[in-house]
Amino acid sequence: MGLLEDKALVEAALFVSGRPLSVKELSKALGIKSLDYLEKLIELIAAEYAERKSAIEVVKVLGDKYVMQVKQEYSQRVIHLMPRPDLRTGELKTLALIAYLQPIEQSKIIKLRGSQAYEHIRKLTEMGLIYAEPYERTKLLGTTQKFAELYGFPENDPAIIKEAFKKVVHAEYSDLIAKLEGKAGDESTETEGDSSESDGTS
Repeated sequence: MGLLEDKALVEAALFVSGRPLSVKELSKALGIKSLDYLEKLIELIAAEYAERKSAIEVVKVLGDKYVMQVKQEYSQRVIHLMPRPDLRTGELKTLALIAYLQPIEQSKIIKLRGSQAYEHIRKLTEMGLIYAEPYERTKLLGTTQKFAELYGFPENDPAIIKEAFKKVVHAEYSDLIAKLEGKAGDESTETEGDSSESDGTS
C-alpha cells in the first residue's frame, strides 16, 4: 500500500483500539515492518489533528505508546455520553484495587484476588482501562487516560484516583488490604502460566 493508505490504516488502528498501542504492537497487527516508518505515520496523523484544531488528539504515553483520545477540555463535557464498560463484580473489584494501589505489581494483585485475576487483568487491558508494563519477572499495572475519562477524573493522575478510591477500597475490601499489608515483605515469584482460572465472579 502507499503512504496515504498506510496512514489511514494506522489511524483506524488507533481509533478502534481504545487503548495505548506501542509501535511494535502496530507493526505486528498491521504487517508494517519498519518501526521508523510507523513512527513517521503516527507523527503525520498527530500533526493533522493538531493543525485542524480537532477535539481529538494523538499523543505519546507510557513511554513508548500512542493513544488517540478526546482532549481534556472536551472530554469532561461529553463524559455522560460515553458508554460505561460492561464489567462483572469480580472484574470491578480487581479494577478498584489496581486504581487504588497503582502502580502495583501483577503478582501482588494475583495474591490478593486469586488466579481469576489473570483473566480480569487481560480483559481490563484489552478494554484500555489499565496498562500492563513488563517489570522484572511480572508486570506493573495502573490506570489509563481512558479509565480517567470514563470515571469522571480530569486527568489520569494516580494521586487523585487513589484518593478517590481510598474510602471505597478500605470499606469494601478491608480484608484484602489487610492481606496485602500482611504480605508486604513476601516477594515470592508468581506463575504467569497459571491455568486454574475461575469464572471471575468473586
